[in-house]
Amino acid sequence: MIRILLLRALLFAVPFAIYGAYLLLSRARSIVPDHDTPWTALFISGLALVAASFIYVGLTEGESTKGRYVPPHAVNGKIVPGHVEKDRSP
Repeated sequence: MIRILLLRALLFAVPFAIYGAYLLLSRARSIVPDHDTPWTALFISGLALVAASFIYVGLTEGESTKGRYVPPHAVNGKIVPGHVEKDRSP
């Protein structure tokens, strides 16, 4: 769970890191930007990256839904989680 939260936090921070690198490179070339920091655009682009990662994970991960669903049940005192069994018919 911590890995997932850290990944989302890093995705959110990517636009800020890119802007920070831009500022460092512009100062190294003695170019001082005369505009304000685009906090709103950075925040929205970070949220867009996080939302895109949720959509990607939702579409690509998980078990197949084709087959027969077997609900959770107990076998010899142990709980077997629910799962989808593949159809065995040709």
